[in-house]
Parts: sequence; structure tokens; C-alpha cells
Amino acid sequence: MHMNFRAHIDKPNSHRMHASGQVLLTLLAALCLATTAAQATEQCTSSTGEPLSGQLDIVSWNIQKASNEGWEQDLAAVASEIDLAFIQEASVQAHIPEVLASPLHQAFAQGYTTAEQETGVMTLSSRAPSLRCRLTSMEPWLGTPKATSVTRYDLAEREDSLLAINLHAVNFTLGTADLRSQLRALAELLAAHVGPIILAGDLNTWSDERQLLVDRFTTGFGLAPVAFEPDLRTTVFGRALDHIYIRGMHAQSASVIKVDTSDHNPLLVRLSLN
Repeated sequence: MHMNFRAHIDKPNSHRMHASGQVLLTLLAALCLATTAAQATEQCTSSTGEPLSGQLDIVSWNIQKASNEGWEQDLAAVASEIDLAFIQEASVQAHIPEVLASPLHQAFAQGYTTAEQETGVMTLSSRAPSLRCRLTSMEPWLGTPKATSVTRYDLAEREDSLLAINLHAVNFTLGTADLRSQLRALAELLAAHVGPIILAGDLNTWSDERQLLVDRFTTGFGLAPVAFEPDLRTTVFGRALDHIYIRGMHAQSASVIKVDTSDHNPLLVRLSLN
């Protein structure tokens, strides 16, 4: 399957927004039917969404399968009044949404699964998304899946929409070909979307080569990294693994919360729309 779309990074007018929305839906429908050796889109569904408005409080956290005692208290502390939560290594059996006081909408993309536990990436939102899509990549050495969740949200008093990507990147590879393939599966979605974008998750950028690939990819679609100071993000070989990239938004505040209930620290950011 090969499609070409021109990326629009400038502010859309209503005609362009309508056309882009149709292109995005067409692309997602096509992706839902597409299967290759490296990528498989499991499911795409659209529905009536509820608009987000004002500033957005978001958290991104690899929760390590909710396997450590006390994770519930830490999640409740960082996400008590959250608009969007990007959770990696989320366990279905842990009933993560029930930990948070506010009712949240859930979009789950299945990743590594055993007979006892189903895990993947989970996007929680205070408003219902207008679109949900999930993609799967395979770890080349282990043969286990890594999941990506894509959701789209209407925005109050705006003609464009917010695209949210929750990504757990492939990890155990010598080169970057498999990571490049995983990112490439998102390229046409990013190019077709008009409006703000958040790409968040555990990107496993444990080498200069992997970080450079992610930086080049995100920059190509107008996304900029959120900076953290002090930077308490989990590192491997001196490189941070967890990231939040944004377009059409700016960070009012950004912090990393030190925890002992996962091998990753959660990222907490307050965003406002440009």
C-alpha cells in the first residue's frame, strides 16, 4: 500500500479542515485493512466525540504492568485531574481506569500477552475520542508485539482536532530499521492531520542513533520535544527513554515525578493550545 499526502503545518481554514478530515478517515479505513510482516493495524473505529477545551493536563507513564505494590497511589497522585493519560505496559487485569476518581474514556491497544495477563498501551481521556486506532509492531528478536494507540479528539470552538499518539517503541534491535518501520507507519497519519498533535510514550531511545532517528522523524512533522528540568526521566546508557513531543501547543509546565513503583518515572505536563 502506498499513499502520498502533503503535510499541512500552518493553521487550517474550514475548507482545508473538511478535506483533511476526509483524507484522514480514508487513510485510517485503508490502514484497518492493511497487514504486512512488520505492521498490522488491529482496529479503527470512529464515533461521536466530545470536545476538549482550555489547557490540557497530561501524563505519560510506563507503569511496568502495574506489578509493583503502591502503583495505584502513585497513579492517583499524578493523574487525579488529568485530561489525557498515556500509559505503556498497561495491564487490563489491573483495572487501571478504576484507580482514578474521575470517569475516563479508554482506548487500549494490545501488546505483550500471556495466559494470565493482557498488556499494551492505554490512552485515558476525560472526553470521548472521535476516532480510535491501534497498530502493532513486532520485536524482531523476541517475536512479541509492541503496541501503538492513536486517538483523535474534537476541540471546543475550533475547526481542527487533536491527534494523540501513545507509542511503546520496539526495543531489542541492533540497528534502527525496525524502529524506523514502526515510526513510518505513523507518517501518513501525521501528514494528513491538520491541528495539534501529541506523541508520547516509552520510545526506548537508549542510543544516540535511536534518539536521532526519533528527533528527525518528529521534526519532519513539526513536533517539538517537551523539556524537563530537573530531568529525572529513566535512562539507559545515559539516554532518556520517555518523551512527549507536541505540535500546535506549548508546555506551561513540565515535571518528572520520582516513583519506586515502576522502572520508569511518570511525565506530567500542562499544555495549552496555540
